[in-house]
Amino acid sequence: GWFRDTLPTAPISQLAVLRLDGDLYESTMDALNALYPKVSPGGFVVVDDYGLPTCRAAIDDFRRARGIIDPIHRIDWTGVFWQRSAENMVAIVSPDRTALHTAS
Repeated sequence: GWFRDTLPTAPISQLAVLRLDGDLYESTMDALNALYPKVSPGGFVVVDDYGLPTCRAAIDDFRRARGIIDPIHRIDWTGVFWQRSAENMVAIVSPDRTALHTAS
C-alpha cells in the first residue's frame, strides 16, 4: 500500500535504523512523518535517494521544519545517512512555526 495509508498504523514502536527508499517528495515525507519519531536516540536514518531533487527537498524540508541539525554523511553519489542525537527532539510545529509539542 501507499506509505501514507500503511505506515501510520504499522505496529512499530521503536527503530534503530530507518532506511528510506521513497524517491518522491510525498512518499519520503510520509515515511519520515510516520517513522522518524520512532527512531531511537543514537539510531540511524539512511536515505537511498538523496541525490534525487524530490527526495532531497523532502529530507531538507523535514529536517529544517523540525530543527534537526545532526550532520548528514554521504554514502555514495545518492545515498546519505545521519545519526539521531540523544538531544535532538522532534518538534511538531504548526504552519505559523509555533511548536505544538515535542516527541523523542
